[in-house]
Amino acid sequence: MLAYVGAAPANAATALGPEVLASFSALARVHADGWGAAWRGPDGVSAHVVADRRATLDDLARAVPAPTSAALLYLRFGSSGTGATEAEAQPFLRGHVAFQHNGALAPPDRLRAALTAEERASLRGSNDSELYFARMRHALTSAEDVDPRAVADAVAAVRALYPDACLNALLLTPTALVAVHSSAGRPVPLAAFAARGLDVADLPPGHGDGYNRLFTRRTAAGTRLVATTGIPLEGWTPLPEETVSIVTPGGLASVPIPRPTPV
Repeated sequence: MLAYVGAAPANAATALGPEVLASFSALARVHADGWGAAWRGPDGVSAHVVADRRATLDDLARAVPAPTSAALLYLRFGSSGTGATEAEAQPFLRGHVAFQHNGALAPPDRLRAALTAEERASLRGSNDSELYFARMRHALTSAEDVDPRAVADAVAAVRALYPDACLNALLLTPTALVAVHSSAGRPVPLAAFAARGLDVADLPPGHGDGYNRLFTRRTAAGTRLVATTGIPLEGWTPLPEETVSIVTPGGLASVPIPRPTPV
């Protein structure tokens, strides 16, 4: 996952810079089950996803069609048992809220059963991350009013169902970029990579100890970036563990995720 937020609109290539964009693009060799982007525009938040092929550098450079103050980029490594259609691709978009998640929620029926009938009716695919998004939307009173404590409570509710899952996520609304940093120390899914014919030696940097952590840095132009491990992160700062953060060009405003009540 990769995101940026700036004081002035910029396209992805300019906001991220050539080194970050190229490093992120290289991860598509492994995270090859589709890609997508979401961005703010004059009419709210929009998204574009491609489900049937891996991203190229040119795809990602052009993923955001016009300069924007904030955007998400995503490379998918699909969870076992999920489909390969656009309904499964991330970022998901409902109304003017976009969401992307790194992790696997197994078994997914545990969270599906915890959703309301209305939330289950909103589902479009079989992706476990979409279930997480449905629960997350329950925490939003509107796309324009994001309460990080309500988001943290929603994460805690999902954590109670999946004590060992990675719940790292990025949420984009017309007014906020939100980062959820809750990896639970989840190790690298070596078995999933091996099932794709990838040996440990074939994995990119950042796919070892400390896998699936979120980091941030501010560029010389004043744009704030957030990224998952996998790209070179020298000079980046880790996000606080077990927090929900409102991300702005100037920094982070973080609240802790409550300890979940055992189910």
